[in-house]
Amino acid sequence: MLSVEQIEANARTYQEQAFKVLDPDPMRLELRRNSEWLDMSMTDLLALVRTTTVGQLLERDDFANRLGRSEPVSVLELLYPLMQGYDSVAVRSDIELGGTDQTFNLLLGRDIQRAYGQPEQAVLTMPLLLGLGGREKMSKSLGNHIGVTDAPVDVYGRTMSIPDALLEQWYQLLLGRPLEAGANPLAAKRALAHELTAIYHGEDAADREDAEWDRVQRGRGQPSEIDEATFSAGEGSSICRR
Repeated sequence: MLSVEQIEANARTYQEQAFKVLDPDPMRLELRRNSEWLDMSMTDLLALVRTTTVGQLLERDDFANRLGRSEPVSVLELLYPLMQGYDSVAVRSDIELGGTDQTFNLLLGRDIQRAYGQPEQAVLTMPLLLGLGGREKMSKSLGNHIGVTDAPVDVYGRTMSIPDALLEQWYQLLLGRPLEAGANPLAAKRALAHELTAIYHGEDAADREDAEWDRVQRGRGQPSEIDEATFSAGEGSSICRR
């Protein structure tokens, strides 16, 4: 369980990242915290849990698979989709967006809205972006991600490290256009790295990373910035050089 302070700190970082993409103009965007309604009374909680059966919840693939392997599923985990669905009730959602891995929860939100006498939201799911290795979805916990607040050198450099096989998906999902047929993989990857860096840090930063990549990778020069580390020999240790 996270403390209130940790939750607030996380919320601030999520907001900073979201506003790299979304327009924060209060005339166009309303930011809500579900602590406004999920700190509910027992009466309200019982009303919520009555909307859904255990059988419905166990239809979710990960719950069903774990039970099939005789692995435990906690009551807290079963409550999570209900609380997410109640978010849609609280904000009177008419459309909810999410990855394809959220399809069960998003559809359950429709059921819960119906139980509360509200029109059911539309559900829009998006394919999951594969991470740097090209095998699993992009995830901070897996360490295969590029963060929207990462430094320009990291956005550019990590993009250049992706397998060629990822280019088609990344172009479609991140740039909103298909990869040109027969495109040179290196040129396509450089164009992708430039555009992603420009989206989050501006054209000047993207141009600088282009030049840096040329100087270091093509010209075999030294990077403009090199991390420094200081070592001191402790008792019984030494630093050797051949």
